[in-house]
Amino acid sequence: MNKEIYEINSKTCALIQENIKTTKIIDDQNEKIIHTPINQIINNNCIYNGSSLKGRLESTKYNLGNKYKLPIVVEETKEIILFPTTSSKSDHCTWISLHNIEGYIDHKTYITVYFKNNQKLDIKISSESFEKQILRATRLLLILKNRKNS
Repeated sequence: MNKEIYEINSKTCALIQENIKTTKIIDDQNEKIIHTPINQIINNNCIYNGSSLKGRLESTKYNLGNKYKLPIVVEETKEIILFPTTSSKSDHCTWISLHNIEGYIDHKTYITVYFKNNQKLDIKISSESFEKQILRATRLLLILKNRKNS
């Protein structure tokens, strides 16, 4: 099957790796299946916006000093920032859009993330780990905003 193109935008809530060749995307009011690996979708969007997934990860590593589960800026002018719930190399990685999170509920063994468009997603992650990822992504957003304003 041909690879499909998906443009990550301000309405994208989450990209979920279904298997090594398929990604489920939650955006606006829809869920869709794209027959393209998750990292390829993200890399294509990063390249379209002037870098690559590897370049974005290196930039985040440089700016935040962290090495693992790094958030990335996909698109700078619209401040689209995604963060992974596990290692981006994991078969079970989900990428969440910082901008579209409304809140979450902790269920001990997983969390339910609520998005601004009233959709929700259950993710196997601790609330502590999820909060740490939000904090990293927010720090990256602040760095981006400070550069725009200087």
